Amino acid sequence: MRLGFLVFAILALALGSTQAEAASCSSFAVIKSYDAAAKTVEISHEKGKLGKFFPRPEGDTQSGSRIAKGCKSKVKKTTSFPVKPTGGRMTVTQVRSNFEGDMLNDTEDPAWLPAELEKLIASEAMVVVVIRPGMGKNAPLGITTIYLPVTEEELAEIQRQEEEGEDL
Repeated sequence: MRLGFLVFAILALALGSTQAEAASCSSFAVIKSYDAAAKTVEISHEKGKLGKFFPRPEGDTQSGSRIAKGCKSKVKKTTSFPVKPTGGRMTVTQVRSNFEGDMLNDTEDPAWLPAELEKLIASEAMVVVVIRPGMGKNAPLGITTIYLPVTEEELAEIQRQEEEGEDL
């Protein structure tokens, strides 16, 4: 009897975790517009190469991909997603640097995220967006994290680390 209960509990946990993963995805995207009144962004899903977007030094031990398996087609067809400019670190739409992964947001400034989104719209830069359901039972999907494109400074740091590794 205990064995049956244990097997059932393990299956329930496994099913629950796969359903949670299915509701979250990452995608390369270009932010097309921002609606300040509705706090939503319009994006176009793009194709990109992970190695070019998230370059790492050759000696880096992080072998895993930052981008989870592809989004479901229903999510890929959606182009408008809510964003949250203020709140706690886990509730605000986070903007992160590419190489270090540091969060750049000023979580208490309601003008910070809209200004950053306007810069991304003007530059037409490809970013990586992480799309997850909001809090609550019937909460809509929203963009929880935006990874910025790699910068020249980050590329220079990668080059420095690679050269430093060769000299040792």
